[in-house]
Amino acid sequence: MNIGVRGSKLAIDYAKRVEAQCFKSFQTNLVKIKTDGDIFENKSIQDIGGKGVFVSAIEQQLVDKKIDVAVHSFKDLPAVMDDSLEISAVLKRNDPRDCYIGTLFPHAKVGTGSPRRVAQLKENFNVEFDVMPIRGNIDTRIKKLEEGQYDAIILAVAGLEALGLEHKIKKIFPFSKMLPCVGQGVIAVQTRKGSSHSDVAKLNNHWNTYYSVMAERAMLQEIDGDCHTAVGAISSLVGDCINLKAINYNTGKHYESTSKLLEYKLLGEEVGKNIK
Repeated sequence: MNIGVRGSKLAIDYAKRVEAQCFKSFQTNLVKIKTDGDIFENKSIQDIGGKGVFVSAIEQQLVDKKIDVAVHSFKDLPAVMDDSLEISAVLKRNDPRDCYIGTLFPHAKVGTGSPRRVAQLKENFNVEFDVMPIRGNIDTRIKKLEEGQYDAIILAVAGLEALGLEHKIKKIFPFSKMLPCVGQGVIAVQTRKGSSHSDVAKLNNHWNTYYSVMAERAMLQEIDGDCHTAVGAISSLVGDCINLKAINYNTGKHYESTSKLLEYKLLGEEVGKNIK
């Protein structure tokens, strides 16, 4: 069985987790696939197409049956995918919060390539920062920080923890300061619909994470957004219900609502409609 994945250390770590938790009885082979986001590392995401730059090449190999399973960071998935594919499983959500490495102070050079993080740095802090774009994998970004190109960089806690770099975290932001992007901290397993690999993945799906993150995804679809839209969202389970909170920094609108667990899609659509 061939599992397609990006070639970064973090992507490989995620793929190995999927191997261990979903396909441990299979003989597996990791296929490293370069995406446009990897090839054009020095260009902005918008300059290389925006939506799906980290997943399109992998999805195409899945459609073409060159691989059997694709592993993604859920946050990289565009709101719309090929009709023949599905998110068949997710692993239990890791820490969804953002953090920073380095030092924050007035007019500090802060590295981030995320419009969402840029908006929150401007709106949720009492000081001004000199926000600068940054690209590359986690190791590359940390190296740029240590070389003095930045005073601080904003990263996802989950990625640092996966690579054993959590000791570098200076501070984790509360949701009041940094609301995560859709699906942050979640590893997604993508397959062809109706395939035997899809059936196996579903047997190992973490359903509570699935319902909550798919509510976030439905919200993103409603506003026709992607991982580079300036929108923050977080869902949480309360008993047999899901609470979803989202802020669209493009419109200045925020909304929060709760629904029954199995009404996750309707919940996402409701929140999306109210932040357009």
